[in-house]
Amino acid sequence: MKTILVLTDFSINADYSAHYALKFAQKIKANLLLCNIYSVPADDKNPDPSAWPAGIHEENSIDDLGELLARLKTQIDAGSKDDFRPEINQYSEEGLVTDIINELAAKNNIFMAIISMHSAGYLTTLFSENHTRDIIEKANFPVLIIPYQVRFKDYKTIAFATDMTETDIDVLQSLSTLARYSESEILITNVSDDHATIQEQENSIKKLFEPEVIKIHNPKILYKAIKSRSVGDSLRWLSQHVEIDMVVLVHRKLNLFQKLTEGSIIKKMADHPAKPLLIFPYSNTEEQLPVF
Repeated sequence: MKTILVLTDFSINADYSAHYALKFAQKIKANLLLCNIYSVPADDKNPDPSAWPAGIHEENSIDDLGELLARLKTQIDAGSKDDFRPEINQYSEEGLVTDIINELAAKNNIFMAIISMHSAGYLTTLFSENHTRDIIEKANFPVLIIPYQVRFKDYKTIAFATDMTETDIDVLQSLSTLARYSESEILITNVSDDHATIQEQENSIKKLFEPEVIKIHNPKILYKAIKSRSVGDSLRWLSQHVEIDMVVLVHRKLNLFQKLTEGSIIKKMADHPAKPLLIFPYSNTEEQLPVF
């Protein structure tokens, strides 16, 4: 059974995201693994890690996850008897989240993760700006970032921002399996500041994707080209002014020169997402992308 990894630091926004993850899991019929990766100050460490009782940090993590799990189960019980009832488990571990997530995913059939963005005004311990970017950088699976206190709703329009790399065709195939649950439209968009006209850009997008679109069952595919010097600003404008419910990007690792001169579109979008932001890892093989 496919499983969604829900990373939490027990902040208010992480709590919202856990409830969001439950609704999402019920929609796509997936299980949940609630996960807290905690750190222990050096002066609090037990000299014998195998000894019991567990340290206070481990106890708190286990107890807080149990309390969150209980509240999610209460939410399930309060819903319709026809709703899908996902299996919910919990996992606590000391360490760095970026060192643990891929191994944890491999052992638990994890096909995606859901995390919260930090709340407006301060950074939480786990989902600070740097930790969010580190998770995106290291994860071998898609990561869905939930903006501050956003509640789940059906995705009527999913905006897929592409640089028209051929491997993005596989991402479109994966998105089509998500779109079927709500009969969502997929808006394929490309941002460019070159001299091509909007119509020429849209024709280029169609030329790349339409042969694959024909293979997708009952697709609702739209195309939109945007002329701008700033990809990040354009995508934020799109998410704020066009009726879309999710923005999708592919994370392509930058070399050192690109990091120094261009920065990261993912970073700019992930810092303050206006809509749920789904980030796919770069993949050369279709088998590595999820079927929702």
